[in-house]
Amino acid sequence: MGIKGVGQWAAMLETRGIVKDFGGTRALDRVDFSVRSGEVHALVGENGAGKSTLMKVISGALQPDSGTIRLSGSRISVDNPHHALRLGISIVHQHSGLVPRLTVGENIFLGRMPRTGLGLVNWKRLYRDAIQLLRRLDFRLDVHRPAGDLDAASQQVVEIARALAVSAQVLILDEPSAVLGSSELKRLFRILRRLKGEGKAIVYVSHRLQEIFQISDRATVLKDGSVVGTYALEGTLDSSFLIRRMVGRAWVDKRSQRPEKPGSELLRVRGLSRRGAFDDVSFRLHEGEILGLAGLVGAGRTDLCKVIFGAAPRDSGQIAIQGKTFHIDSPAGAVAHGIAFLSKDRHREGLILSQPIGRNITLPILRRFSSRGILKLGRESRFVDESVARMDVRSTGARQLVAELSGGNQQKVAFAKWLATRAKIYLLDEPTAGIDVAAKSQIHQLVVELARNGAGILLVSSEIPEMLSLCNRILVMSKGRVTGHLQSGSATEEDVLRHAT
Repeated sequence: MGIKGVGQWAAMLETRGIVKDFGGTRALDRVDFSVRSGEVHALVGENGAGKSTLMKVISGALQPDSGTIRLSGSRISVDNPHHALRLGISIVHQHSGLVPRLTVGENIFLGRMPRTGLGLVNWKRLYRDAIQLLRRLDFRLDVHRPAGDLDAASQQVVEIARALAVSAQVLILDEPSAVLGSSELKRLFRILRRLKGEGKAIVYVSHRLQEIFQISDRATVLKDGSVVGTYALEGTLDSSFLIRRMVGRAWVDKRSQRPEKPGSELLRVRGLSRRGAFDDVSFRLHEGEILGLAGLVGAGRTDLCKVIFGAAPRDSGQIAIQGKTFHIDSPAGAVAHGIAFLSKDRHREGLILSQPIGRNITLPILRRFSSRGILKLGRESRFVDESVARMDVRSTGARQLVAELSGGNQQKVAFAKWLATRAKIYLLDEPTAGIDVAAKSQIHQLVVELARNGAGILLVSSEIPEMLSLCNRILVMSKGRVTGHLQSGSATEEDVLRHAT
């Protein structure tokens, strides 16, 4: 099935024959792609297919080795991201690009602040215009509030408002739903439909195929740096059609059956509280159990994980491991007690992007490869190779910088790092966010394998079906409190949402 209706209107943005090599690896191989005015065009493919590389070329973060880019029919050269903004091309990354300490208004107009006749910042006009831009998106927000205080959904809206501030005609959204719950996603879709009605050209990069069919007009599939095809998302087209083209074969989702007989108690949390984040949270986690933690963005789930891991202080409450109460006040202390925490923010908290794959994996366990203070590089290298193979990390080798990997492969490295610690308790915060269908299935099987080997898993996820299929029990949080305790075998998506709202 090919493109339907080609030629009905011209492309707002178009690439032709884009080639990009990294050493001996071809990341993009003569890629043709286009997005029209008033269209949401999805870009899909497995991790490492070339999606992020193509978006970086379009937004000026990378220069192509060959090929052309056209905007409104005219050939352009995008020198850098700032130049892209001046041309009217804006990208909203999965991980927020806002400056946390600056206000919402300052972030919207950062680098383009309105000036008075004397050259001073016109603060009155800045905040007035910020309010108008947010109203244009049908969104109310305190423009004087620091951006770092906002939830992930609100930060995305601010970034979209920033794009509107420069009159962007092309808006690129890179995994926008990775950290959004269902209600936040509906709000984002309302905004995108409004922008689509204004004639904006929107590129939507996502692994969540269900939402692609909800919001997109067409989809282009990339595989191994090449375009497989572009398809109109209507009629009998479904997710399995796109998956077959993404993976190059018929896809069978190997669903892992959750362990059915949890063992003895591993972790007990009693009356745990952190002011402004969550209050009076109590639960138990057992050996061989996968315990889901559901809730909307801002419910307190991530903060709870950070407190258990010692990455954030608590105001009250107790944490007991195998019946013994401990005061864990640092991540190092948590690791020493057999706790691992996979953060949803892999760029800021999960990985050192400027370091190679191998060093990221072995960072928590370097002592294991040391003798009298001397690091045994051979032993470390063999361990890294085994970890990379187990997680199927697609790279040029263990010495490749993590920053050069696709988002999904970065997540695999982050997971491999914590598997290396041989922890007994795993706090997994959105472990499959931004991961393709094949990698997601692999992560699911790995989580179940950990549980079957006796580990206890606390799984935070915004995908309710994922929880219902993997977890033994589900705790639901709302506004910092536990509002529901459900058995996965009998719970439904409606049950989870009812307790979460």
